Amino acid sequence: MSSKSSGIGTAMDANEKLLEKYIDHLLARNKSIKTIRTFRSIISRFLRYLNGKDVRRVTIQDIDGFLAYLRKNGYSEKSLYTAAVAIKRFLEYHEITEPLKKFEYPRRPKVLPRFLTYEEVLKLLEAAESLEDKLIILLLYSTGIRVSELVNIKIKDIDLRDRSIRVYGKGGKEREVFFNRKTEKLLRKMIRGRDQDEYLLKGRKGKLNYVTIERRLKRIALKAGLKKKVTPHILRHSFATFALSRGMDVREIQELLGHASLKTTQVYTHITRKRLKEDYESIWS
Repeated sequence: MSSKSSGIGTAMDANEKLLEKYIDHLLARNKSIKTIRTFRSIISRFLRYLNGKDVRRVTIQDIDGFLAYLRKNGYSEKSLYTAAVAIKRFLEYHEITEPLKKFEYPRRPKVLPRFLTYEEVLKLLEAAESLEDKLIILLLYSTGIRVSELVNIKIKDIDLRDRSIRVYGKGGKEREVFFNRKTEKLLRKMIRGRDQDEYLLKGRKGKLNYVTIERRLKRIALKAGLKKKVTPHILRHSFATFALSRGMDVREIQELLGHASLKTTQVYTHITRKRLKEDYESIWS
């Protein structure tokens, strides 16, 4: 083996070790499995793109070249932005700051979150056959929790008398969410006689996983005849949109959703304004 190829191999090994250290950092900060998988995939691809170059010697041209490469290979604006975030945070963690002095994020697409109307959610509930499927829909819609929070709910986290649930969000942050009387009735049936340490939604590995829930919702939406895409996150958006349209304060919605920044929650004000304008134009056209 030549000294040149040996040097490339050494740099690639060193890069891999830096990647693993960063993944450990994400795990230690309790980042979601989805985020960790996404970041690992992007950073691994970036390191392959460097073709043996030591990441500690990376330049802004390397970063721009990689993002351009992704764009040419079909990455959407949203995916490209995520890739830029992953690379920047990876370099920042390892204090590789020189190439970041001229770094700029790609343009982030301004897309309003998709949501279901109240009537469409009712159609979903009518199409759901099992008690568990109905409960999944109601919990996601009436509480606004994330699917990662839903699958981690244990029986002991549920307070039927207070109609509240203790959930653990991003970074392990604990918060309280509430549910309505219809959800309470289903929960009472679901948890009757069960152990307090059991997961509410049981699966093969102790709890149901989010992929299974996504598939179920897709199947129910098809049966309900809905043209819109239905995912757990869209039900979360639907909760926020409905709550805002019924007069709930945006700061209260922020707390229920577990958003760290009010700015994240305020996107729903744009949705309700858009719908208000459409309703106005349907009458005053």
